[in-house]
Amino acid sequence: MHFVCCEVMRPEIEHVLEKTGKKLNITFFEQGLHDTPDVLRSKLQEKVAELEQQNESEIILGYGLCGRGLNGLTSKQATLTVPSIHDCIPLLLGHSQQEAGALSLEGSTYWLSAGWLRYSQVKFVNERIQRQKEYEELYGLDNALFLIEQERSWLQHYTNACLIEWKGMKNLDSIYADAKFVAEDAKLPLRTIEGRDEFLQALLAGGKDERFLKIRPGQTIDIDCNGNVAAVGV
Repeated sequence: MHFVCCEVMRPEIEHVLEKTGKKLNITFFEQGLHDTPDVLRSKLQEKVAELEQQNESEIILGYGLCGRGLNGLTSKQATLTVPSIHDCIPLLLGHSQQEAGALSLEGSTYWLSAGWLRYSQVKFVNERIQRQKEYEELYGLDNALFLIEQERSWLQHYTNACLIEWKGMKNLDSIYADAKFVAEDAKLPLRTIEGRDEFLQALLAGGKDERFLKIRPGQTIDIDCNGNVAAVGV
């Protein structure tokens, strides 16, 4: 069994493995691939083919549908196990897709987590000064300020930032400080919600219950007519 996952889940995965003493072969891919679903699909397909050449029969994927990046992903001989979710937030919360949707306050929540802060959110904010300088050199000050302001425009439909906090995780004070920094930059009030590790533990154990899909050779992952993530024929 081999586990393939986005690095945004790394802090929680390391926490669970340390807590349980479980050993697992893991490949982490860089955060942000879901922004270009075709690239995500291609990288995962290459990894599946590589593992199949090594006679791996079971591959666990720490991804949801992820902007349809997993739609079209398939195997020739291995079984692909994936959580039946749209993105990683339900795994981090430890809730089903429906429960996570309710906790998002009708989609108005900007989610923060240890991994999202480490690999994406803090870095993006910290690099803004450099981006503004580059914009100024290319387009002038007024246009640079406009472009920087446009960076925040995608946050307009959010009403709050919420840190998914896992009790017992290392460096919680630092994680909270980073969350406060990002929330203040986004001009959003910060709340916290406790994440549960049982969902992720179940995935790391092979995803054997109804929360997970077994994608057989010749199948892929997509959304069915009821809006649920499901295994479908290629």
